[in-house]
Amino acid sequence: MKYSKAFKEKAVKKVLQMRDTQSMGTIAKELNIPKATLYTWVKNTSNSRVTDGVLTLANKLQILKESYSMNDEALNAYCRKKGLFKHQLQEWEKDFLKAHKPEDSTAKVALEEERSKSKSLAKELRRKEKALAETATLLVLQKKFQALLEDEGE
Repeated sequence: MKYSKAFKEKAVKKVLQMRDTQSMGTIAKELNIPKATLYTWVKNTSNSRVTDGVLTLANKLQILKESYSMNDEALNAYCRKKGLFKHQLQEWEKDFLKAHKPEDSTAKVALEEERSKSKSLAKELRRKEKALAETATLLVLQKKFQALLEDEGE
């Protein structure tokens, strides 16, 4: 069966948008096309062009690495080929740099406080579990002792 280019693009776009919530098989059933056909379309599209800004961090990093040393003319051609804009690359670079900045000291202090609180709660929980186990053991032994006394009394 022959599918229109617009239908293929819409199907691929749907797969890329719904990849985290739906499987490719489910989307293929909804569109009434074979899963293998849909897989081929997605594979061919992702190799040739970036579709609608749906990229993983690894893909963004790879694009930034490939385009890092290009001059303006080559960068413009590269962006056209990938279906991107220069400003997107600049935003990605800022995001990567921002993500790797050292955390501020207040966040570190709060994290350390939470860790110490967690440790103390875990320690208290272990202590209480041991006490509960000891109490249960004593109750069992007490019942056995009473049962032995009753047997001797008869």
